[in-house]
Amino acid sequence: MSSSTLPRTPLSARVVALASVAVLGGAVLTACGSDAGSGEGSAQTGPVVVASTSVYADIAEQVAGGNATVESVISDPAADPHSYEASPADAAAVTGADLVVYNGAGYDSFVDRALENADDVHVVRAVDEFERVTGETIAGHSHGDHDHGDEHDDEHGHEDEHGAEDGHDEHGDEHGHDDHGADDSHGGHDYDSDTNEHVWFSLPTAAAVAERVAEELAAIDEANAEEYRENADRFADSLAPLEAQLDEIHDRGHFPYAQTERIGAHLFDAAHMVDLTPRGFLASIEDDTDPSAADLSAMLDLMAEREVAFLAFNTQTETSVTARVRDAAESADVAVLDLTETLPEGMDYTEWMTQIVDSLSSALDGATPVDDGGH
Repeated sequence: MSSSTLPRTPLSARVVALASVAVLGGAVLTACGSDAGSGEGSAQTGPVVVASTSVYADIAEQVAGGNATVESVISDPAADPHSYEASPADAAAVTGADLVVYNGAGYDSFVDRALENADDVHVVRAVDEFERVTGETIAGHSHGDHDHGDEHDDEHGHEDEHGAEDGHDEHGDEHGHDDHGADDSHGGHDYDSDTNEHVWFSLPTAAAVAERVAEELAAIDEANAEEYRENADRFADSLAPLEAQLDEIHDRGHFPYAQTERIGAHLFDAAHMVDLTPRGFLASIEDDTDPSAADLSAMLDLMAEREVAFLAFNTQTETSVTARVRDAAESADVAVLDLTETLPEGMDYTEWMTQIVDSLSSALDGATPVDDGGH
């Protein structure tokens, strides 16, 4: 059976497609649970995996190989998952899945709400895997979603018996580096990793998600358990060169940067970079409000005075304010590193991260490291 993702189509077409998926999923569950014959033309019998975004769908698809169908609720590379409004068809796809893979911590809270009406759905939640490999907890955020936040406590048949000491951290930081983002303070700007739910930019977390997907699929489909685990190992191995490349960047020194939103911070933390973005600026952008005049001025000064090696720019949440910051960076010849929250068209996860890390390394050519504040 071939795996697939939902096509990147306009909303109206995607809703129809998801509704069809939900109907098909119901037919599959009915067929599997009955004594009816399974002659020619019968529905598929492999697991159905539903992911909240194309990022998690791709990771799951790499693990599943040809043994499962993988669907992404959000597959439009221009969509902003923070503000995504799920349809009834989306909820039906989630509740009808054998396995659901999503971020958690309120980032894709529509999944939490759908799972409240689901029974016996296997779940992989990326923020839980982040906690396992780092020992840090990501606090839930509502993103203006009326406090729905992260209320899902894995109560749908998925029990996490693998603590942070289960050997899973073999994909973690093997080089003795502390997590630069956990308790960092540079020039009065302190940032806590527990406020950054964009955990797919943590390479060890991505490997952890793949490993957990393999275990969940193995429990659902024992006949292909070994293949799932081998695929997860292969995925983790594909990330090892990127982790080595980040270590090489760290060995070059601690480079300062600024960002319009903290989506890539976990990746930059792995290279022990120094974030000089005014905290108030980040808080306002994440709260969908205008930054204060002082915070905006400080951000623009970082660009004009070339105090940072690059600006990390979220292209999916561009506003007039962030566009102004980007213009200032480009006018001052500060490198701009474009980031997105969903997979670019035609790329898988490893290719995407490779492009980002390569661009990051190039942006640092000729840049001057700074004191890292003792880290």
